[in-house]
Amino acid sequence: MTAPTLTDVARARDAVTELAAHALGLADRIADAVGRSLATRTAPRRADLEAVEPLVVPVLADAGQPVQGAGFVAAPALLRDAEWWLEWFARDPDGRPQRLVTHSEPQAIGFYDYEHLPWYVVPRDTGARHVTGPYVDYLCTEEYTLTFTTPVLVAGRFCGVAGADIAVKNAEQALLPALRASAARIAVVNSFGRILSSNSGRHLCGDLLDGVDLAALPADQRIGDLPLAVVALDD
Repeated sequence: MTAPTLTDVARARDAVTELAAHALGLADRIADAVGRSLATRTAPRRADLEAVEPLVVPVLADAGQPVQGAGFVAAPALLRDAEWWLEWFARDPDGRPQRLVTHSEPQAIGFYDYEHLPWYVVPRDTGARHVTGPYVDYLCTEEYTLTFTTPVLVAGRFCGVAGADIAVKNAEQALLPALRASAARIAVVNSFGRILSSNSGRHLCGDLLDGVDLAALPADQRIGDLPLAVVALDD
């Protein structure tokens, strides 16, 4: 096995960091706007989330942006007029920004129970930002997706998460130049060892690698505080 150089790893790590910045930068702007609005309301309503749309729609309308969906997901019972609510926008098949319509009543057929999904649970329980995936997003696009989320806190109270989605196909397009510049076989993986992207035809997106322990990896292989890392592959 050809060992990757420090330059190989740094190049790939920087590419992932740049990609994540698109999603997390938008998520942070959403979180800030929502947090400021909620801080002025004792009984917030859906209308108090109106700051989300003008932040998200211009990003989705820009075909050069990798983000394909973004918004705010409210903690259950946060809003007076909707016990569950996603203030979320996504590109339609023609690339146009559209509001995501979901069933917000638990009794409804097709109700989307997000309270137990990792992109919601991890920020809620840890207070830290998170990236979930690659996974198949059956709600929005039915394709492999990465979801970046950050908690929204108001006076220490958890109010929900702000987040942004990037399609894996867009992520790979952004990452492959850095990966292919390495003579060694390397991959970007999540905390479960699932491959996001690699420069090996034998290791595809979604494949699992055994024995990956992100906490045990050197800091220069990990992607900041996100559950992602650059690892070497067998030839």
